[in-house]
Amino acid sequence: MEEEEENFVLTALFNATEEANIEGIQELLKNVTNFDINQTNKHGESVLHIAASGGHIEIIELLLTKGINLSAKDKHGDSAVFWAARQGQVKVIEYLKSQDVSLDTQNKSGEAPIHVAARYGHTHVVEYLAAAGADINIQDKEEETPLHCAASRGNLECVKVLVDSGARLDLTDKRGCTALHMACRRHHINIALTLIHGGASLDMQDIGGETPLHPAAKEGLLPIVQTMCAFGCKVDLCNKGSGTALHLASRSGHIEVVRCLMLAGADSDRPNKDGITGEIMALAQGHTDIATLLARMKPDFKEGYISQLCPTKIPLGRIKLKIFGHSNVGKTTLIESLKCGYISGFFRKSSWTRASGNSMPSNNNLTTKEKGAENGIHRHNSLPSQLSFDVLNSNYTKGIDVQHISLTGAGDFTVWEFSGYEPYYMMYDHFIGDSNCIHFVLFNLDEPIEVQRAQSMYWLHFIRSRVPPHEPIGQFGTISNKAHVILVATHADKVGCSRNIRGEFVSNDASLIHSEAVQQFGADFEICDQVFVVDSNVATSAEMKALKNKLAVIKTQIVKTLPTVNGFLDAAVVQLHAWCKETAFFPVMPWHDFAEQIRSKVNPLASDDHLREIVQNLQLMGEVIYIEGEIDQDLVVVNPQWLCTEILGQLLSHEKIMQSRVTGCFTADDFQLMFPEVEATDMLTVLEALEICTQCENDGDIEYEFPCLNFIETLHGLWDKDVRTLPNPVYGGVRVQALAGMSNQMVHIFPRLQIHLRRMLIQEGPETESDLYQWYHGTKYCTANLECLLTMEMSDQAIEIKVRGPDTNASHAFYLLDEMSTLTEHILNEMCPGMLYEKHYLSPLQLKEHKRKPHSYTPHDLIAKQLENYTKLSLPDTEITEELKDVLCYGSTDIQSNVTMGVDLHVSHLSLNTRREFSKLLDRPDPMGRDWCLLAVKLDLADTLPSLDAPGRNQIQSRTDKTLEEWARDHDNTIGKLLFKLKDLGRQDAVDIVTKTMPPMKVFPPEGAVSPDEGVDTEHNGEATSEVPSNNSSTTLSR
Repeated sequence: MEEEEENFVLTALFNATEEANIEGIQELLKNVTNFDINQTNKHGESVLHIAASGGHIEIIELLLTKGINLSAKDKHGDSAVFWAARQGQVKVIEYLKSQDVSLDTQNKSGEAPIHVAARYGHTHVVEYLAAAGADINIQDKEEETPLHCAASRGNLECVKVLVDSGARLDLTDKRGCTALHMACRRHHINIALTLIHGGASLDMQDIGGETPLHPAAKEGLLPIVQTMCAFGCKVDLCNKGSGTALHLASRSGHIEVVRCLMLAGADSDRPNKDGITGEIMALAQGHTDIATLLARMKPDFKEGYISQLCPTKIPLGRIKLKIFGHSNVGKTTLIESLKCGYISGFFRKSSWTRASGNSMPSNNNLTTKEKGAENGIHRHNSLPSQLSFDVLNSNYTKGIDVQHISLTGAGDFTVWEFSGYEPYYMMYDHFIGDSNCIHFVLFNLDEPIEVQRAQSMYWLHFIRSRVPPHEPIGQFGTISNKAHVILVATHADKVGCSRNIRGEFVSNDASLIHSEAVQQFGADFEICDQVFVVDSNVATSAEMKALKNKLAVIKTQIVKTLPTVNGFLDAAVVQLHAWCKETAFFPVMPWHDFAEQIRSKVNPLASDDHLREIVQNLQLMGEVIYIEGEIDQDLVVVNPQWLCTEILGQLLSHEKIMQSRVTGCFTADDFQLMFPEVEATDMLTVLEALEICTQCENDGDIEYEFPCLNFIETLHGLWDKDVRTLPNPVYGGVRVQALAGMSNQMVHIFPRLQIHLRRMLIQEGPETESDLYQWYHGTKYCTANLECLLTMEMSDQAIEIKVRGPDTNASHAFYLLDEMSTLTEHILNEMCPGMLYEKHYLSPLQLKEHKRKPHSYTPHDLIAKQLENYTKLSLPDTEITEELKDVLCYGSTDIQSNVTMGVDLHVSHLSLNTRREFSKLLDRPDPMGRDWCLLAVKLDLADTLPSLDAPGRNQIQSRTDKTLEEWARDHDNTIGKLLFKLKDLGRQDAVDIVTKTMPPMKVFPPEGAVSPDEGVDTEHNGEATSEVPSNNSSTTLSR
């Protein structure tokens, strides 16, 4: 009876302890007599173990007053420290240590508490035990250390703590395995790399004779094998079966591991104890690719292959020179003069002088208006954004002319001359974006100064928009990947320019334009400190020599930041030129074929990493174009001139456009007639990858739609009121437009949008109720009882998206509008990652009334109302008001619950481009001290000012952006709070840039719902919600 009573009390104590009911424990112990506080259950567990496991220090303190034994163990030999370590209760362990409880006591398996903590991944416990003096190298009965436990269970952070605390990395267990062996066998790659970098022995052999390299090779763990080889492991050590790592990799079919081992010097002819080589093992398992590779590894060839792949200190010999400018500025002439040496330049000058003498009289006596009429350039005085198909020069460059040139004193370049014919502009984003090249921007001094300025600023905006900005943001909003730009003013001879003391032409107009460019684009480009004023026809002039010298200087600066070359690159270039001749009519390869051809013809040991590196170098040199396609369908164009001039240059040429059918739709047979020397389906695959065309179905036939060649006029009545089908309609709409200076680029984006809309319809499947009709700068999409109209508006400076439907379907109309605007922003960020744009919302009332030009509420208007908690918006010149929820949410209460207003978004939702403009304003000293420093004080970051002002991860990182970065650590800090602080600071200019470019709202679907834009990675103004792509990505380097 007494035993049953004690068991009842023990059970009650256990329950109360698990519930942390200290009052209940006190009451229970008060009411029982002669109870042994150290009593245990059948597993040897006492109340102390339960309290330690739950982290109840107050209960342990109470138990201690009742005589509890703090060192008591259960039947496994686990003390309270073990129980606390198993559950991560570091505070309990600290308390027990303060009571002189041993941290190194071992249980019946020989484990210590630190083993348990490492096994269960409690990093903070491991960290405390190591710091408190626990033996971090203690071994259990299997001779495993805490490091073995952490490595085998995949607890990376625990491994890092143990390594940093000085744990011995080469202790072995009973099987002779180190922690590195275990990490490799369990596929814990990051742990293995941590141990290797921490100094673990690479060549220790277990009882089977295997080093860590053996399991890594057998399992195909390439990063581990590469690192071990780089650290100098012995690649030919044998296990007890005389098997090397190469044997295991060959038998398992890991060809990349085999290449790595061969490159590290593995002996391919070495047999195992049965006399079988790796080649035979690979054949026996059906790995013919590995067998073929090993068969080529004869000693004479093997050394040459390895030597090719060894790094050198030789810089890249050629980079790209990209030349921009409107038609008739003299781009082609300048290139021809740059190509000339002294002798050829002399003859070129003589021939030009004779030609000029026989030419028509100069038009210098004509008025500005007459010049414009004569040259056909009067439209450029204001540079309207509407696309022009006029040809200003019958000998205009077709597409992009690509050629290799060698400049005296400057070395080799691949020159990319971008045509000034406007229909080509929509595909230029594929070839602009790499900052590791030089950009020329040309303008004609023989034009009025307004035209010169407009044209040069146009191209600077054009380039800026297409270069993806990279973090960190530097002082005054500068980007880390600034592109090099040289301004060149041509036709100096026509306007009578004077010369300086060096004999070079100078021009006041050119200097003014250069100064404005530096002021406006200094944060975006490395603009040459000199504008070059030239007569493009004179190759031997002082200014032409100065231009070549400047090219040499900038090229040297660029190549210092680029990878060096090796024999592999040189051999690949030779092979490329051979392929260009062999595949003259279609020099395009799928990436997989390109890789295999390089290995077959150049170097079989080239790994995937080597191939990625070489294709990047080839792109930097301008030798190839890399095109991203569908999954595993990337393409490599080995002759850029063929694609850019012979195909794209012809397809979008004035002549082809004039002959093209108005619908812009062609069958494969139609296309075959246009390009008879190329297999039509192959060529269309390339154009689809470039998003110039896409497949569509027309009465059961497959056709290819080219929106850039669609010249169908708008059908009347497409958006008329229809009370029969929509008796009670709801309307909504948005207008997406670029900020001032960039608005004339929107017209080149719309054809890409039409491509994506067609693909979206096809992905919906043939059973869909949707329909799509497209015309020149317009699209109508219908699905169920909803209609969406997308058009170019405001003289082709904005894209308008309007959606209507029955009032019973308002939420679906809202999500359709959101889907279409999301798609539009995605394409904008893809084509023009450096562009700032605004998203306006159209008046639902005026849309419903079918006003020809409905009023649009700017993001500034919408954010201002949100800040003031106003719910109504006023239509200008009327007494009519609209509800904010009607403008943004179709008036639906269901939608409002899934929407976060712009002012309530966390400050991290500010885009990279917005943060750049913000930093430009606040990094600069303010006469009244209202700069980043005072902003930091306003944001309650005064204590962090020393660290904000100190050099960070980048010596020139923007202090404004560092301030925002620090403030964003608090999840409660919203954009609205930032705007209020800026208003208090008196910086309305900063408020304006934020409110113009921030999202007025964001849609967050309810949990479990599928977002309409699922699968589309969109970022408002390049919003920094995902990692910025590397400037060395294959696609970017083709640009």
